[in-house]
Amino acid sequence: MELIKQGFSDLKASPMDTLMLWQRQRWIWLLMSSAAAFLILSAMFYFQWFLEMDPCEICVYIRFSQFCIFFAGLLIAIKPDNQILKALGLLLAWYGVVRGMAWSIELQQLHITAHALADAISQGGDLFAAGGGGAACSTEPTFPLGLPLNEWFPYEFQPSGICGEDDWSLLGMNMADYCVIAYSVFMVALASVSVAWIKSIIKKQQ
Repeated sequence: MELIKQGFSDLKASPMDTLMLWQRQRWIWLLMSSAAAFLILSAMFYFQWFLEMDPCEICVYIRFSQFCIFFAGLLIAIKPDNQILKALGLLLAWYGVVRGMAWSIELQQLHITAHALADAISQGGDLFAAGGGGAACSTEPTFPLGLPLNEWFPYEFQPSGICGEDDWSLLGMNMADYCVIAYSVFMVALASVSVAWIKSIIKKQQ
């Protein structure tokens, strides 16, 4: 607890110097991997296994982006002072964060469309006016580099649900909303350590 307090105190007193120090340490990258692992395990065991909510196509893409972040943190944690590993890891992490955010926003829109469609059906309204059919998605996902992840790891990456068709909520927000929040946090944290890394390289060359 004292270490955490000291860390926040250092960050408050000298943000950039503290971040420059942290990005050279293994724990911060393992923390990033742990955060991604928490999201992955929550999706697989709480939502998919416990609540029996089948993952949709966009859901497995989001899960893929979280695995990218997870492996990026582990890659950098091998040797945080190695600039090649750091560069490769950050590229992979940024790919995961940016794509994950884009997919989360898409899932948000599909959720809105699916529930507007459900409301239209229940009220006998115009399905096309409600965006009917917009929440449809494929059960044949396409992953980057043509990786057949749904064949290799079907439980994790085979979509079997309908995009946007979930009624889970917490504090008035759905799963897609929380995904957007999670990726926003990832984005801010990753931007901070990325800038700190670049600053540290510039400082060494001066």
